[in-house]
Amino acid sequence: MRRHLREIAASAAERADGGGFVTPRTFLADLRGAGPVETDPDVLEAYRRDQAAPGLPDAGAPTALVRPRTTGEVQAAVRAAARHGVPIVPRGAGSGLSSGADAVGGCLVVCLERMDAVIDVSTANLDATVQAGLINAALGAAREHNLWYAPDPASWEFSTIAGNVATNSGGLCCVKYGVTRDALLSLEVVLADGSTARLGHATRKGVAGYDLAAPMCGSEGTLGIVTKATVRLLAPPPTAHTLAAAFRRFPAPATRSRASSGSCGRRCWSSWTRRR
Repeated sequence: MRRHLREIAASAAERADGGGFVTPRTFLADLRGAGPVETDPDVLEAYRRDQAAPGLPDAGAPTALVRPRTTGEVQAAVRAAARHGVPIVPRGAGSGLSSGADAVGGCLVVCLERMDAVIDVSTANLDATVQAGLINAALGAAREHNLWYAPDPASWEFSTIAGNVATNSGGLCCVKYGVTRDALLSLEVVLADGSTARLGHATRKGVAGYDLAAPMCGSEGTLGIVTKATVRLLAPPPTAHTLAAAFRRFPAPATRSRASSGSCGRRCWSSWTRRR
C-alpha cells in the first residue's frame, strides 16, 4: 500500500501546470496556515477510511492530510484546495459505518480531531458551545453543572460532535429525547470557498427565518465543514433503581394475577422505599 500511494503521488507530480492542474508540491506549499500537513504514506493510510464493513467500495489515496486546531486553519485549507481544484474529505474520529469519511483519489483530508475544546457551558441558557472534534463523551463535562447532553450514538465514547452532526446520529435515548438534529441550536460552518457561516440560533426558541442548521445535520460534509456547534442541554434524568421480587406462586385466574401482583408490587415498593 505504501508503494501504491507513492506511485499515485509520483504520477500526479508529473502533471503539467496547465489545464487547471497543479503539481502536489505547489498545492502543499499553498497549505501554509492550515495546520500540520502530513504526506507520509503510512500516516495517510490510517486516515483513508472509516469503520465501514469490508466489501464496500475501497477508499482512494489522499494527496495530503491536515489537522487544524482553529476555524481559521480550516478556512486556509479549504481556500487552498479551492484554488487548486483539489477535492476535500472532512473527517472526525472515523467511527462511521457508511464510508462517509473515506478518501477519494488525490483529495485533501481535513481531520478535525484536534479541535476538541469546550468553549462554553451555559447554565442560564441550558446549552454548550464546543469545537467540532470534541468527543461526545467529553460533553459529560456538563454534568459538573448538573446538565446532560442527550444524544447517545453507539459510538458516543469515541465519536465527535461534528461527526454526530454530519450523520444526524441517534442512539437509545433518541426514542424519548430525539436525535442530534433535535439537540442542535446553531453551527459555525466553513463553506466551499473558505468563507464561514453561522447558522441556526443561540436561543432555545428560534422560530424566525429559515432553519439553515437543519440541512447541515445529516449532510455528511457535502455542504460545508462544521467547526463549532451549540447544542441543547437538559437536566439529567433521575437515577434509575431496579427492583427484583420473587413469588412462591401466582393466582390461577389472570384477573386475580394482575390485581394481586399489582398490589403486591405496590406493597413491596412501599416497603423498599421505607427501608431506604
